[in-house]
Amino acid sequence: MWRQLLEYTDTVGRVMVGIAGVLLVAAVVSFVVGIVRASTGSAATTLPFWITTMGSAVVAGVLVYLASRRADVPGRR
Repeated sequence: MWRQLLEYTDTVGRVMVGIAGVLLVAAVVSFVVGIVRASTGSAATTLPFWITTMGSAVVAGVLVYLASRRADVPGRR
């Protein structure tokens, strides 16, 4: 899916996919840091990490969706 998206979209779509990839990495890192903080007894301070995780994932999903709408994939109407 990612390869087709990068192959059939324009430059703006590729930039969207690139930013979405960076946001997904940020979401995973934030999730892991939140898990580590929660497991070491600092559960009260993990809210910013969960908000960052969810916000990054949602924005990345929206960017991938918008990039897929810009793509001119053959066989799709």
